[in-house]
Amino acid sequence: MQNHALTHRLRPFVSMQNHHSLVYREEEREILPTLKTFGVGAIPWSPRSLGQTTKLDLDLRLLRYSRYQQCRDSHHRAPVSGRVRTLASLEELAKKKGVSMAQIAVALSLYKDGTTAPIVGTTSLKNVENIISAVNLKLTDEEIKFLEEPYEPLPHAGHM
Repeated sequence: MQNHALTHRLRPFVSMQNHHSLVYREEEREILPTLKTFGVGAIPWSPRSLGQTTKLDLDLRLLRYSRYQQCRDSHHRAPVSGRVRTLASLEELAKKKGVSMAQIAVALSLYKDGTTAPIVGTTSLKNVENIISAVNLKLTDEEIKFLEEPYEPLPHAGHM
């Protein structure tokens, strides 16, 4: 697309809205490196994985996943075992750092090379304030590795 735009003297793309979260990281394989190569910023949507990375009982998060999957099976198809381990790591790190799981999920999204501004839909001012505080949350390389290690690769989901 960038080549087509430049060849035809059109304005090249400057950003791409992509699906990326701790639970769905497939964009890291090809999309994020390609965006970086072409100087295109990533605007990931759902870095909180439709609420899966909020501080709720794990059983409730899995129930939410099940309901969501019935509506839109193309996203969040993480195998249950990998998703549970990923969310357990997130919960453990959040407790250790004394912050919310959502803050860490958003902070992790911001750490990804090329991410400009994650889309973090919410319905309350309290959640907005919580999410904004993630901007100042620092994660070490070891903490990021701890969060990402349990992830299991998935088939591509989303628009093709």
